[in-house]
Amino acid sequence: MPSLQCLKKNLVGLCLGLLQSMNLWSASERPNILFIMSDDHTSQAWGCYGSRFAPAFQTPHIDRLAKEGALLRNCFVTNSICVPSRASILTGQYSHINGVKTLADALDPQKKHLAHYLQEAGYQTALVGKWHLKSQPTGFDYWNIIKGQGRYREPRMFEGDLAQPQIVEGSYSTDLFTEKALAWLSTRTDDQPFAMFLHYKSTHEPWQYPPRHKDLFDGVIFDEPETLMGQTGPKNSRIPGWPLEILTERMVRSSDHGGEALVPSQEDPQTKRRETYQKLIRDYL
Repeated sequence: MPSLQCLKKNLVGLCLGLLQSMNLWSASERPNILFIMSDDHTSQAWGCYGSRFAPAFQTPHIDRLAKEGALLRNCFVTNSICVPSRASILTGQYSHINGVKTLADALDPQKKHLAHYLQEAGYQTALVGKWHLKSQPTGFDYWNIIKGQGRYREPRMFEGDLAQPQIVEGSYSTDLFTEKALAWLSTRTDDQPFAMFLHYKSTHEPWQYPPRHKDLFDGVIFDEPETLMGQTGPKNSRIPGWPLEILTERMVRSSDHGGEALVPSQEDPQTKRRETYQKLIRDYL
């Protein structure tokens, strides 16, 4: 299955190639751009890519975008971890070229990237949500971000100033980011086209869903992967002979950070593993 990150990277080169010609267009001819990024969002959960979790879990809005736009099926990635992949998406460059090779590296604020080129093409640019590039955003007329991974609940947001956090009591990151993006869109001047970069924290662990989704999958049993009950091996590219008991540790971590806690059955290892897997999938989705 193609990953979300490499799907988006294929779009960067195309976008950069179009920007030169955009300089020649009037504002009415230049399309508005809404760039939505989710985090660790497996394509196995997208209906348009044959979701393995259907019909219990549907993605109608993503599926509609795919139907009305482009669906990419052949893509490659050389550095899939969070910070470097974000830098590659923005710059259209490999990690060894843009200088962001590891999670510890930062994007050079002086380095031109997609948002700068959009500004030069006459666009108003805005960034809302997860930045995670270790430096102050540049190239954006407006930005309102979380630092690092941030939090799902009551995230600390920084609007134009990394020294002044703002917290909205009772907020949930996905809802709050959407509200901030809509607020900017409603107040911007309409004499220029806009490019909005809306970067969600979801679905990165720890999987903390909002309370309204607590009962979303009551009574649902998700199909198990064929490797769930065996030792791992070539089929899922893990170390041969490595048992999957680490799932239990991940379940405990997930429960510690959100979602409904679950004590796996102690009857037998297979039952324990099945319960753990179902817990992980429910929290992720």
